[in-house]
Amino acid sequence: MRSMIAQYAAEGYREVSAAHLYGRSSTLGDGMADYTGGYHAISPEDMFGADSELVTSVAAAPYDMSLMATPLFQTVVVVTLVAYLYVLLRSWHFIGSIWGGVFSGNSERLMAYMGGELPLQRFKLFASLIGGVVLALSFVRMADGLVDDSSAIFTEGLAHYAPIVALLFVVVIVAWFYSLHKIVEWVTLSDVATQLSSIGYLDFVRSVVLLYPLVVVWLLSDATGGDWSSTAVVVGVTLLAILYVKDTFLLFIGKKISILYWILYLCTAILLPLSFLARLLPEHLG
Repeated sequence: MRSMIAQYAAEGYREVSAAHLYGRSSTLGDGMADYTGGYHAISPEDMFGADSELVTSVAAAPYDMSLMATPLFQTVVVVTLVAYLYVLLRSWHFIGSIWGGVFSGNSERLMAYMGGELPLQRFKLFASLIGGVVLALSFVRMADGLVDDSSAIFTEGLAHYAPIVALLFVVVIVAWFYSLHKIVEWVTLSDVATQLSSIGYLDFVRSVVLLYPLVVVWLLSDATGGDWSSTAVVVGVTLLAILYVKDTFLLFIGKKISILYWILYLCTAILLPLSFLARLLPEHLG
């Protein structure tokens, strides 16, 4: 110990006492508790009562960053729930008949006959708006597992605006579908593009009506992705995708259009924007 003090002294340091640092009444202790001043150790029973006992506390788990834990995300989920219940209350006759013509292809005519053309268009528009918002929330839910806790999305507070960014993506996708069908209609001078757009519109409304209860449970569940709601949503989306593919296929067959054009349409309208998102998002979520 003295050799270390001598070494420090040789380097320019000097030894000082506790009194020098903290005042003349200060002394250097040994680090042990001093009970001579009237203090003494007591048990938990003496301090908090006979039923008290000393336990070892468990360290709190670290807080997991999540895009779904923001007030905006949860508020939008509640708003869509209220809107969906409003649709169930006001348009139950449309919801009951929307599946009536799935195999015969007369759902539009059946719903218009039961409720009128204008209420039908309002119902479809309102359901589509709910579906677009829910689709944006689903994008946030899927992206949540891809974002690292150290990402700038969390450190700079951008996670609070994730639903708005996802909604912009949905608007871009809708604009892509609308532009594609309008361009095809203009180039081909045919109503096939209009009918394809109508099929996609109606099948999307069907998806909203059928899948919303499952999707909202999935949105509010934990982020593990292995619960039953995830499986139910995947199965439901798969069945409705098969229904959409069937409807478009029958249209091309009925119009005597080559199957190659049908495949080209599906790749351009569906797979191209999905592949674009799959390629773009991982680079911006890390």
